[in-house]
Amino acid sequence: MSNRDVIDFVDYDIDPDKWINVLLSQISSNRYEPATPTTFLLGKGNGFSRTMTQPAIPDLVLYRTIVDTIYLRAIRRENAHVYFKRDALKAAQNTAQQQAAQTIGWVSQYQLISHRSFLNWLRYAQYRKHLLLQSVHPFLVLTDVANFFDSVLHSHVEEAVRGLAVSPRLLGLLSFLLERLAVRRDYAASHAISLPVDQFDCSRTLAHITLFSHDDRMVKCVGIDNYVRWMDDQNIGVDSRSAGLLALAEVGKSLAKLHLYPNPKKSKILPLRDAKRHFHLDLNDLLDKAEAAAKLAKSTKQMRAVSKQLTNIWSRARPYEGVGEFDKVLKRLYSLAGFSKLRFLRHRATRDLISNPDLARKVCDYMRCSGTASEFISWAETLMTNSEQVYSDISVTLLESLLRLEPDVAQTRRLRALAVEFLSGRRDIPGKSECRAIAPLLLLRFGDRRSLPLLRRCFDDDKAAAHPSLLRSAAITYASYGKDELTAVRKAASRRLVNHLADVVRLIERIKKVDAVPNRYKSRLNIRYDSVSKGHYMDMRALLTVRLLNMARSKNVTDWVDQWKTKTLAKSISTYDQKLIRRLL
Repeated sequence: MSNRDVIDFVDYDIDPDKWINVLLSQISSNRYEPATPTTFLLGKGNGFSRTMTQPAIPDLVLYRTIVDTIYLRAIRRENAHVYFKRDALKAAQNTAQQQAAQTIGWVSQYQLISHRSFLNWLRYAQYRKHLLLQSVHPFLVLTDVANFFDSVLHSHVEEAVRGLAVSPRLLGLLSFLLERLAVRRDYAASHAISLPVDQFDCSRTLAHITLFSHDDRMVKCVGIDNYVRWMDDQNIGVDSRSAGLLALAEVGKSLAKLHLYPNPKKSKILPLRDAKRHFHLDLNDLLDKAEAAAKLAKSTKQMRAVSKQLTNIWSRARPYEGVGEFDKVLKRLYSLAGFSKLRFLRHRATRDLISNPDLARKVCDYMRCSGTASEFISWAETLMTNSEQVYSDISVTLLESLLRLEPDVAQTRRLRALAVEFLSGRRDIPGKSECRAIAPLLLLRFGDRRSLPLLRRCFDDDKAAAHPSLLRSAAITYASYGKDELTAVRKAASRRLVNHLADVVRLIERIKKVDAVPNRYKSRLNIRYDSVSKGHYMDMRALLTVRLLNMARSKNVTDWVDQWKTKTLAKSISTYDQKLIRRLL
């Protein structure tokens, strides 16, 4: 999730039956009205960003429940080789790769040298993995839908679910949600077009179902084993360029029935040799082997061997930069280089990040793991002030990465000063509102009680127009310091007309009345695993949640917190995290 809450909305996990029953009561009595969703931006490159929608938790739960119910009814209409869930796609890719490896092994037993050479040249296992086509085709057609989510008509969603065993009231509720959650100008009427782009597979599921009729037409045209769709990306295997042109023509005609259109710039007809380079089958094959070796590497000698593999892969990859899906190769290289602590990509990290914001998390993890804390802080501050850094989500990812650092005394002062700049409003960068909501966590990790007056000013100044996320973040962090601090939050809440602070007070009062820690709550508080540094760490949001639990009146809860602290300190976490837990609990 790109836009995390300060405690990951744990308040909805305290007594879920209560708010779910309220939601059901509102729906049954026709009083339900979705809250105004939060929106944020994800960078796409060339200065453009995609608007993401984050509904309120009750609205999100309802939306997800409705689309899951519809999908379970619609799944019988789903063609083979069409995917929208990443886990399902990954499972299909792994299966295809294993089947291909078995095929190559079978062929090699018969010493069909020319055929074996052909399969080896093609990297058949990688061909199956990345394209999911059953047979090797002389030509491949690649295309996708232009502005897909923004172009889906609500009427076509209704047509796609028509005839399913779903109640009309449920479908009406879905239409109501789509209308309310759709991105629109202030006070503008709904245009009954576009799906809200969320990060919880709600709209992805609906968009996937909407394309079922298109899948039917394409399967009828090219055959079920020659057509693969991943969300709106489509791969079609054909025997000639002319057949490819006919297939693209059919794609255009079929999508037009849904008032959708293929993306001309991304539509290609590739002969097999060009497809090999477009998907970089050889490089991905090498990266698969390097990843397998990295997982098994334990000794210094084995790590040196992995490092050598990666430098060789990079030297082979550089001539093809910008060709086809090179960004995916680069993303994998950043992950593996971070794991191996190799520095050969550091000089280009800023350029790669700005040109492709989708690399933000991978690049930040790489820079954090391949250098010192001081180097990462300097790099982050330089990137924040880069005139070409115009993406809000990159700023957020940078601050989230700072929460993973384990600095010395001098570096701690730098990080504390940076948090103060954000909270005082002196740091003006893209995404500053989202970053200010993360700054209280920076002060909790790197500051001390001397930072409390600044935190208090963030929510106690009645004249300041603070963003709701900052009010919530600052107030929860401040209140976690004890009884007097909670009293200050309560007084500030009593003076506000539009009262986001009252929700914070009610949250903590509910926590204080908790008699036992629910199991669903406990799972949030486990230590996390960093796949790049290959180590466990303590997430700051989880630690803040434990601090709130420690305010409970029940001895059962406080005893559980003490046990949690003892067990966590005994686990394989860093010395820094151990000291942090002892200091904050």
